[in-house]
Amino acid sequence: MEQNFGKSAPFSLGVEEEFQILNAESYELVSRIDEILPAFEGDREEKRIKAELLQSVVEVATDVAGTVGEAMEELGRLRGRLRDVAGDTNAVIASAGTHPFSRYEHQEVTEEPRYRDLIESMRWVAERELIFGLHVHVGLDSPEKAIACANALRTYLPELLALSANSPFWQGRPTGLASTRVKVFEPFPRAGLPPAFAGYEEFELLVDRGIKTNSFEDYTYIWWDLRPHPRLGTIELRICDAQTRMDSVAAIVALTQSLVATFAAAFDRGEPAATEQITLIAENKWRAARDGLGAKLIDFENDTERPAVEAVRELVEKSRPAAEELGCAAELDLVEALLERGTGSDEQLAVYEESGSLLAVAERLATETVRQV
Repeated sequence: MEQNFGKSAPFSLGVEEEFQILNAESYELVSRIDEILPAFEGDREEKRIKAELLQSVVEVATDVAGTVGEAMEELGRLRGRLRDVAGDTNAVIASAGTHPFSRYEHQEVTEEPRYRDLIESMRWVAERELIFGLHVHVGLDSPEKAIACANALRTYLPELLALSANSPFWQGRPTGLASTRVKVFEPFPRAGLPPAFAGYEEFELLVDRGIKTNSFEDYTYIWWDLRPHPRLGTIELRICDAQTRMDSVAAIVALTQSLVATFAAAFDRGEPAATEQITLIAENKWRAARDGLGAKLIDFENDTERPAVEAVRELVEKSRPAAEELGCAAELDLVEALLERGTGSDEQLAVYEESGSLLAVAERLATETVRQV
């Protein structure tokens, strides 16, 4: 298995955002990816814009960035360019973990072999994948360090989910969940929380056995909430809902990068990462999916409960020294603003409670997605 750990600078970043393509008048999802992609042909951004499983989705992926600031500058440019190109097709873009009212049955599948194969093999499970995520890659200089950092970060996936929850609606109704997206995705095979690995060799063996038994073609068909990505030399955080506000993206990326750097420093000092029982991490994940920042999460050090906001603030302080070294302390400070105003789900629900209209929610998502670009 090809692995490129150490090929880029330690803690370098790559950020991926999945956007909704909406009709500019009705604000429902519309299949326009085949009209949007040609506008990027021959441009420097051509490799940064990608199709996804459904034709009403467009993904952007940054180039390798050295700092959070660099990544955010590129993401802002890509959002702005997408806004302009989509406008030429009478569409707008919006960012959230789910669409408020469009139905998965009405979406068209992208005509690529990988996506057709997914539909054929997973059927209804894949057809329902009308969801949108924020993925963060952090570069590491050795495969063993990547596994150690993934083992450590795995414990705190629920806190990152609580912070990023942005999908309170599904198929035209409020679900009562802060992150509906993670529950929609969980029926996928090889999804959900990752196992803890004793070392990189154990991960390699799992992938080799999966390929040998015709379980999957390669490790990119393992869709855990957090996974090693050897070809890119990163670990990839996948649990977060897509974010509407650019400031929220910056906050989550800074916290992720800083935590990974903190765990990497512990590895360098010879301090083994504590690995918690997956059942209790899953309990925290469920609470975060249901209640977002309003959740009470298990404090594993004391086997007590505490507010998710308190748990996130503790992570911020834990990672602050690394953030100062990495030059992302200002972006890390944006976490506090997010905690004070609430998640994207909180903001969507506030619009819905005030207006009684899911159309108003979708319109607000489209407006806010490009407000800072």
